[in-house]
Amino acid sequence: MTKKEAYDILKKLHKINLHLIWTSFLFWAGKYNRALDYISKVFDENNTIDILCWKGVLCYFLKDYHSAIYYLDKAERVSPKNMEVKYLLAEIYFETAQIKKAEIRYRALMGDTQYKNLGLYGIGSCMLKTNRHVEALGFFEKALSFADQELAPKILNKKGLCLMGLNKTDEALKCFEECVRIAPSDYSVQLNLALALGKLEKYKEAAAIYKNILNKTPHNIIVINNYASCLAACNEYDEALTYCNIGLDIDPSNPDLLINKGYCLYKLGHYNNSLECLKEAEKIVKDDIILTNNKALCLMALERFDDALKLFDMLLKDNRSDELLFNKSYCLVKKGMYREALACLSEIKDEKLKNFDFYTLKGICFEHLGNHEAAVENYNKSLIIAG
Repeated sequence: MTKKEAYDILKKLHKINLHLIWTSFLFWAGKYNRALDYISKVFDENNTIDILCWKGVLCYFLKDYHSAIYYLDKAERVSPKNMEVKYLLAEIYFETAQIKKAEIRYRALMGDTQYKNLGLYGIGSCMLKTNRHVEALGFFEKALSFADQELAPKILNKKGLCLMGLNKTDEALKCFEECVRIAPSDYSVQLNLALALGKLEKYKEAAAIYKNILNKTPHNIIVINNYASCLAACNEYDEALTYCNIGLDIDPSNPDLLINKGYCLYKLGHYNNSLECLKEAEKIVKDDIILTNNKALCLMALERFDDALKLFDMLLKDNRSDELLFNKSYCLVKKGMYREALACLSEIKDEKLKNFDFYTLKGICFEHLGNHEAAVENYNKSLIIAG
């Protein structure tokens, strides 16, 4: 809930008087403690809903959520059907992850024409928060049909997140693009747009957005990490490494940055340094698939094939990933275990991974096993792909 959203609600609850004008001035100046002290002294015995809501909102912006709920609960008891109170309580319950209580209040808003759209948006947000993506999507689409220019970007943003949750990334991208068109300065929407582009492997476009955000907020760790990831995906490992180090200067124990740095060092051929970096990350996060996979790749590059195989086997117990199967196959070839490597390759189902490297690896296996006809066939397939 923004200051403007809260104030627009509070304006509907009170009549203009000198005391509340001064309270409003302090509120907009960000002097929440002074405002709360002032209103508590002036309206000491006043338990009307407007004063209770002012106290609740001021506590909310002081991040004293317990007191905020206390005052607004009191206001709700004074006026059980008041929509302004329901909305303020719903927003604070949502903010404090009390989703069931928030959803009850948002549903109560549905009965009022003035608040119906906020209710639809709020219910959708609750459902999104609890991963009920299909149901949430229905509420956001209905809310969009009633939305004004102010609320539309927020709904589009949440609708895009729903679509991302449903793996409909192309549709999500359209939502975020439309959202950015309406609200070009909203960084949270730009971040979501960049995430969708990254998921669609449009790394250069995503990197451009992250760089633009970093120009405005240079110390944003999430953006620094995501930008470094995109640069690495574009094979710009030196620049990606630079940004990993910038991020680690701000937060030396950030595991995502350590993993990214380790990957960049691996790609640049600094295998021992990469391994050390990944070991640092491992002290912070356990059982991370990407970290363990990258560690195994480093061990392979250092010709510690047995150690690498142990890690691949450990990962494949719970994650039958085609990418992991390919990496294990490559390790088995390096060890001269061609029959076992072929068995691994045969399990790969993802057509995208059946590329030049895949058929070359199969060709090597068949050649060493004496099946020259199959070897030639696979080498030819790899040449067709390359050519």
